Amino acid sequence: MQKKLLTQMIGEKAVCAMEDLFSQQAESVVKEKGLLIAEVFDSAHIFGLLTEKPSDDRDKAEKKLIKSFYNNLTLLVQKTWVEKSDEALKEQVLFQLDDVSAALEEKKYATVYEKFMLLLYDTVYLLFGQQSKKDDFGEYALRIDPDFGVFWQFLQKTSFSVPKSEDIGRIYILLGMCFLANY
Repeated sequence: MQKKLLTQMIGEKAVCAMEDLFSQQAESVVKEKGLLIAEVFDSAHIFGLLTEKPSDDRDKAEKKLIKSFYNNLTLLVQKTWVEKSDEALKEQVLFQLDDVSAALEEKKYATVYEKFMLLLYDTVYLLFGQQSKKDDFGEYALRIDPDFGVFWQFLQKTSFSVPKSEDIGRIYILLGMCFLANY
């Protein structure tokens, strides 16, 4: 049901790209699949630039994305109402966001990969509470906000383990940032 709903919302090509993204080992293929997914987030132009060969333009775009990610996620978390029992998690997320963003600015993608993924999961939990732990959350997310539903599908398929290639890990992080920098 979830795959059918996802296909209706973003198209077969993007769904296939999502499925293929995590099964590929070749960086060029992962970039290509990532670009198709970034199109869903309206971030293909930025993502394309970020996955080119190193250049001054790429560095500027990367710094801008990290800053946008940091600012938007900070605002999102600060403005999210949470249960009293989740206040400590909210503060922890904000603290970790500082550390993660600093590491990203230093291009330490491999060392921050696991923290970044945990940060994304914790943020989703703060936004949706226990609902995010339910089996039908993916379908729920797609119905309330298709873009967020796609992001959740992406997050569900992403491993917490650092990919063998640092460049592939960087691509996964860039996709996560592209979505959250604009959410």
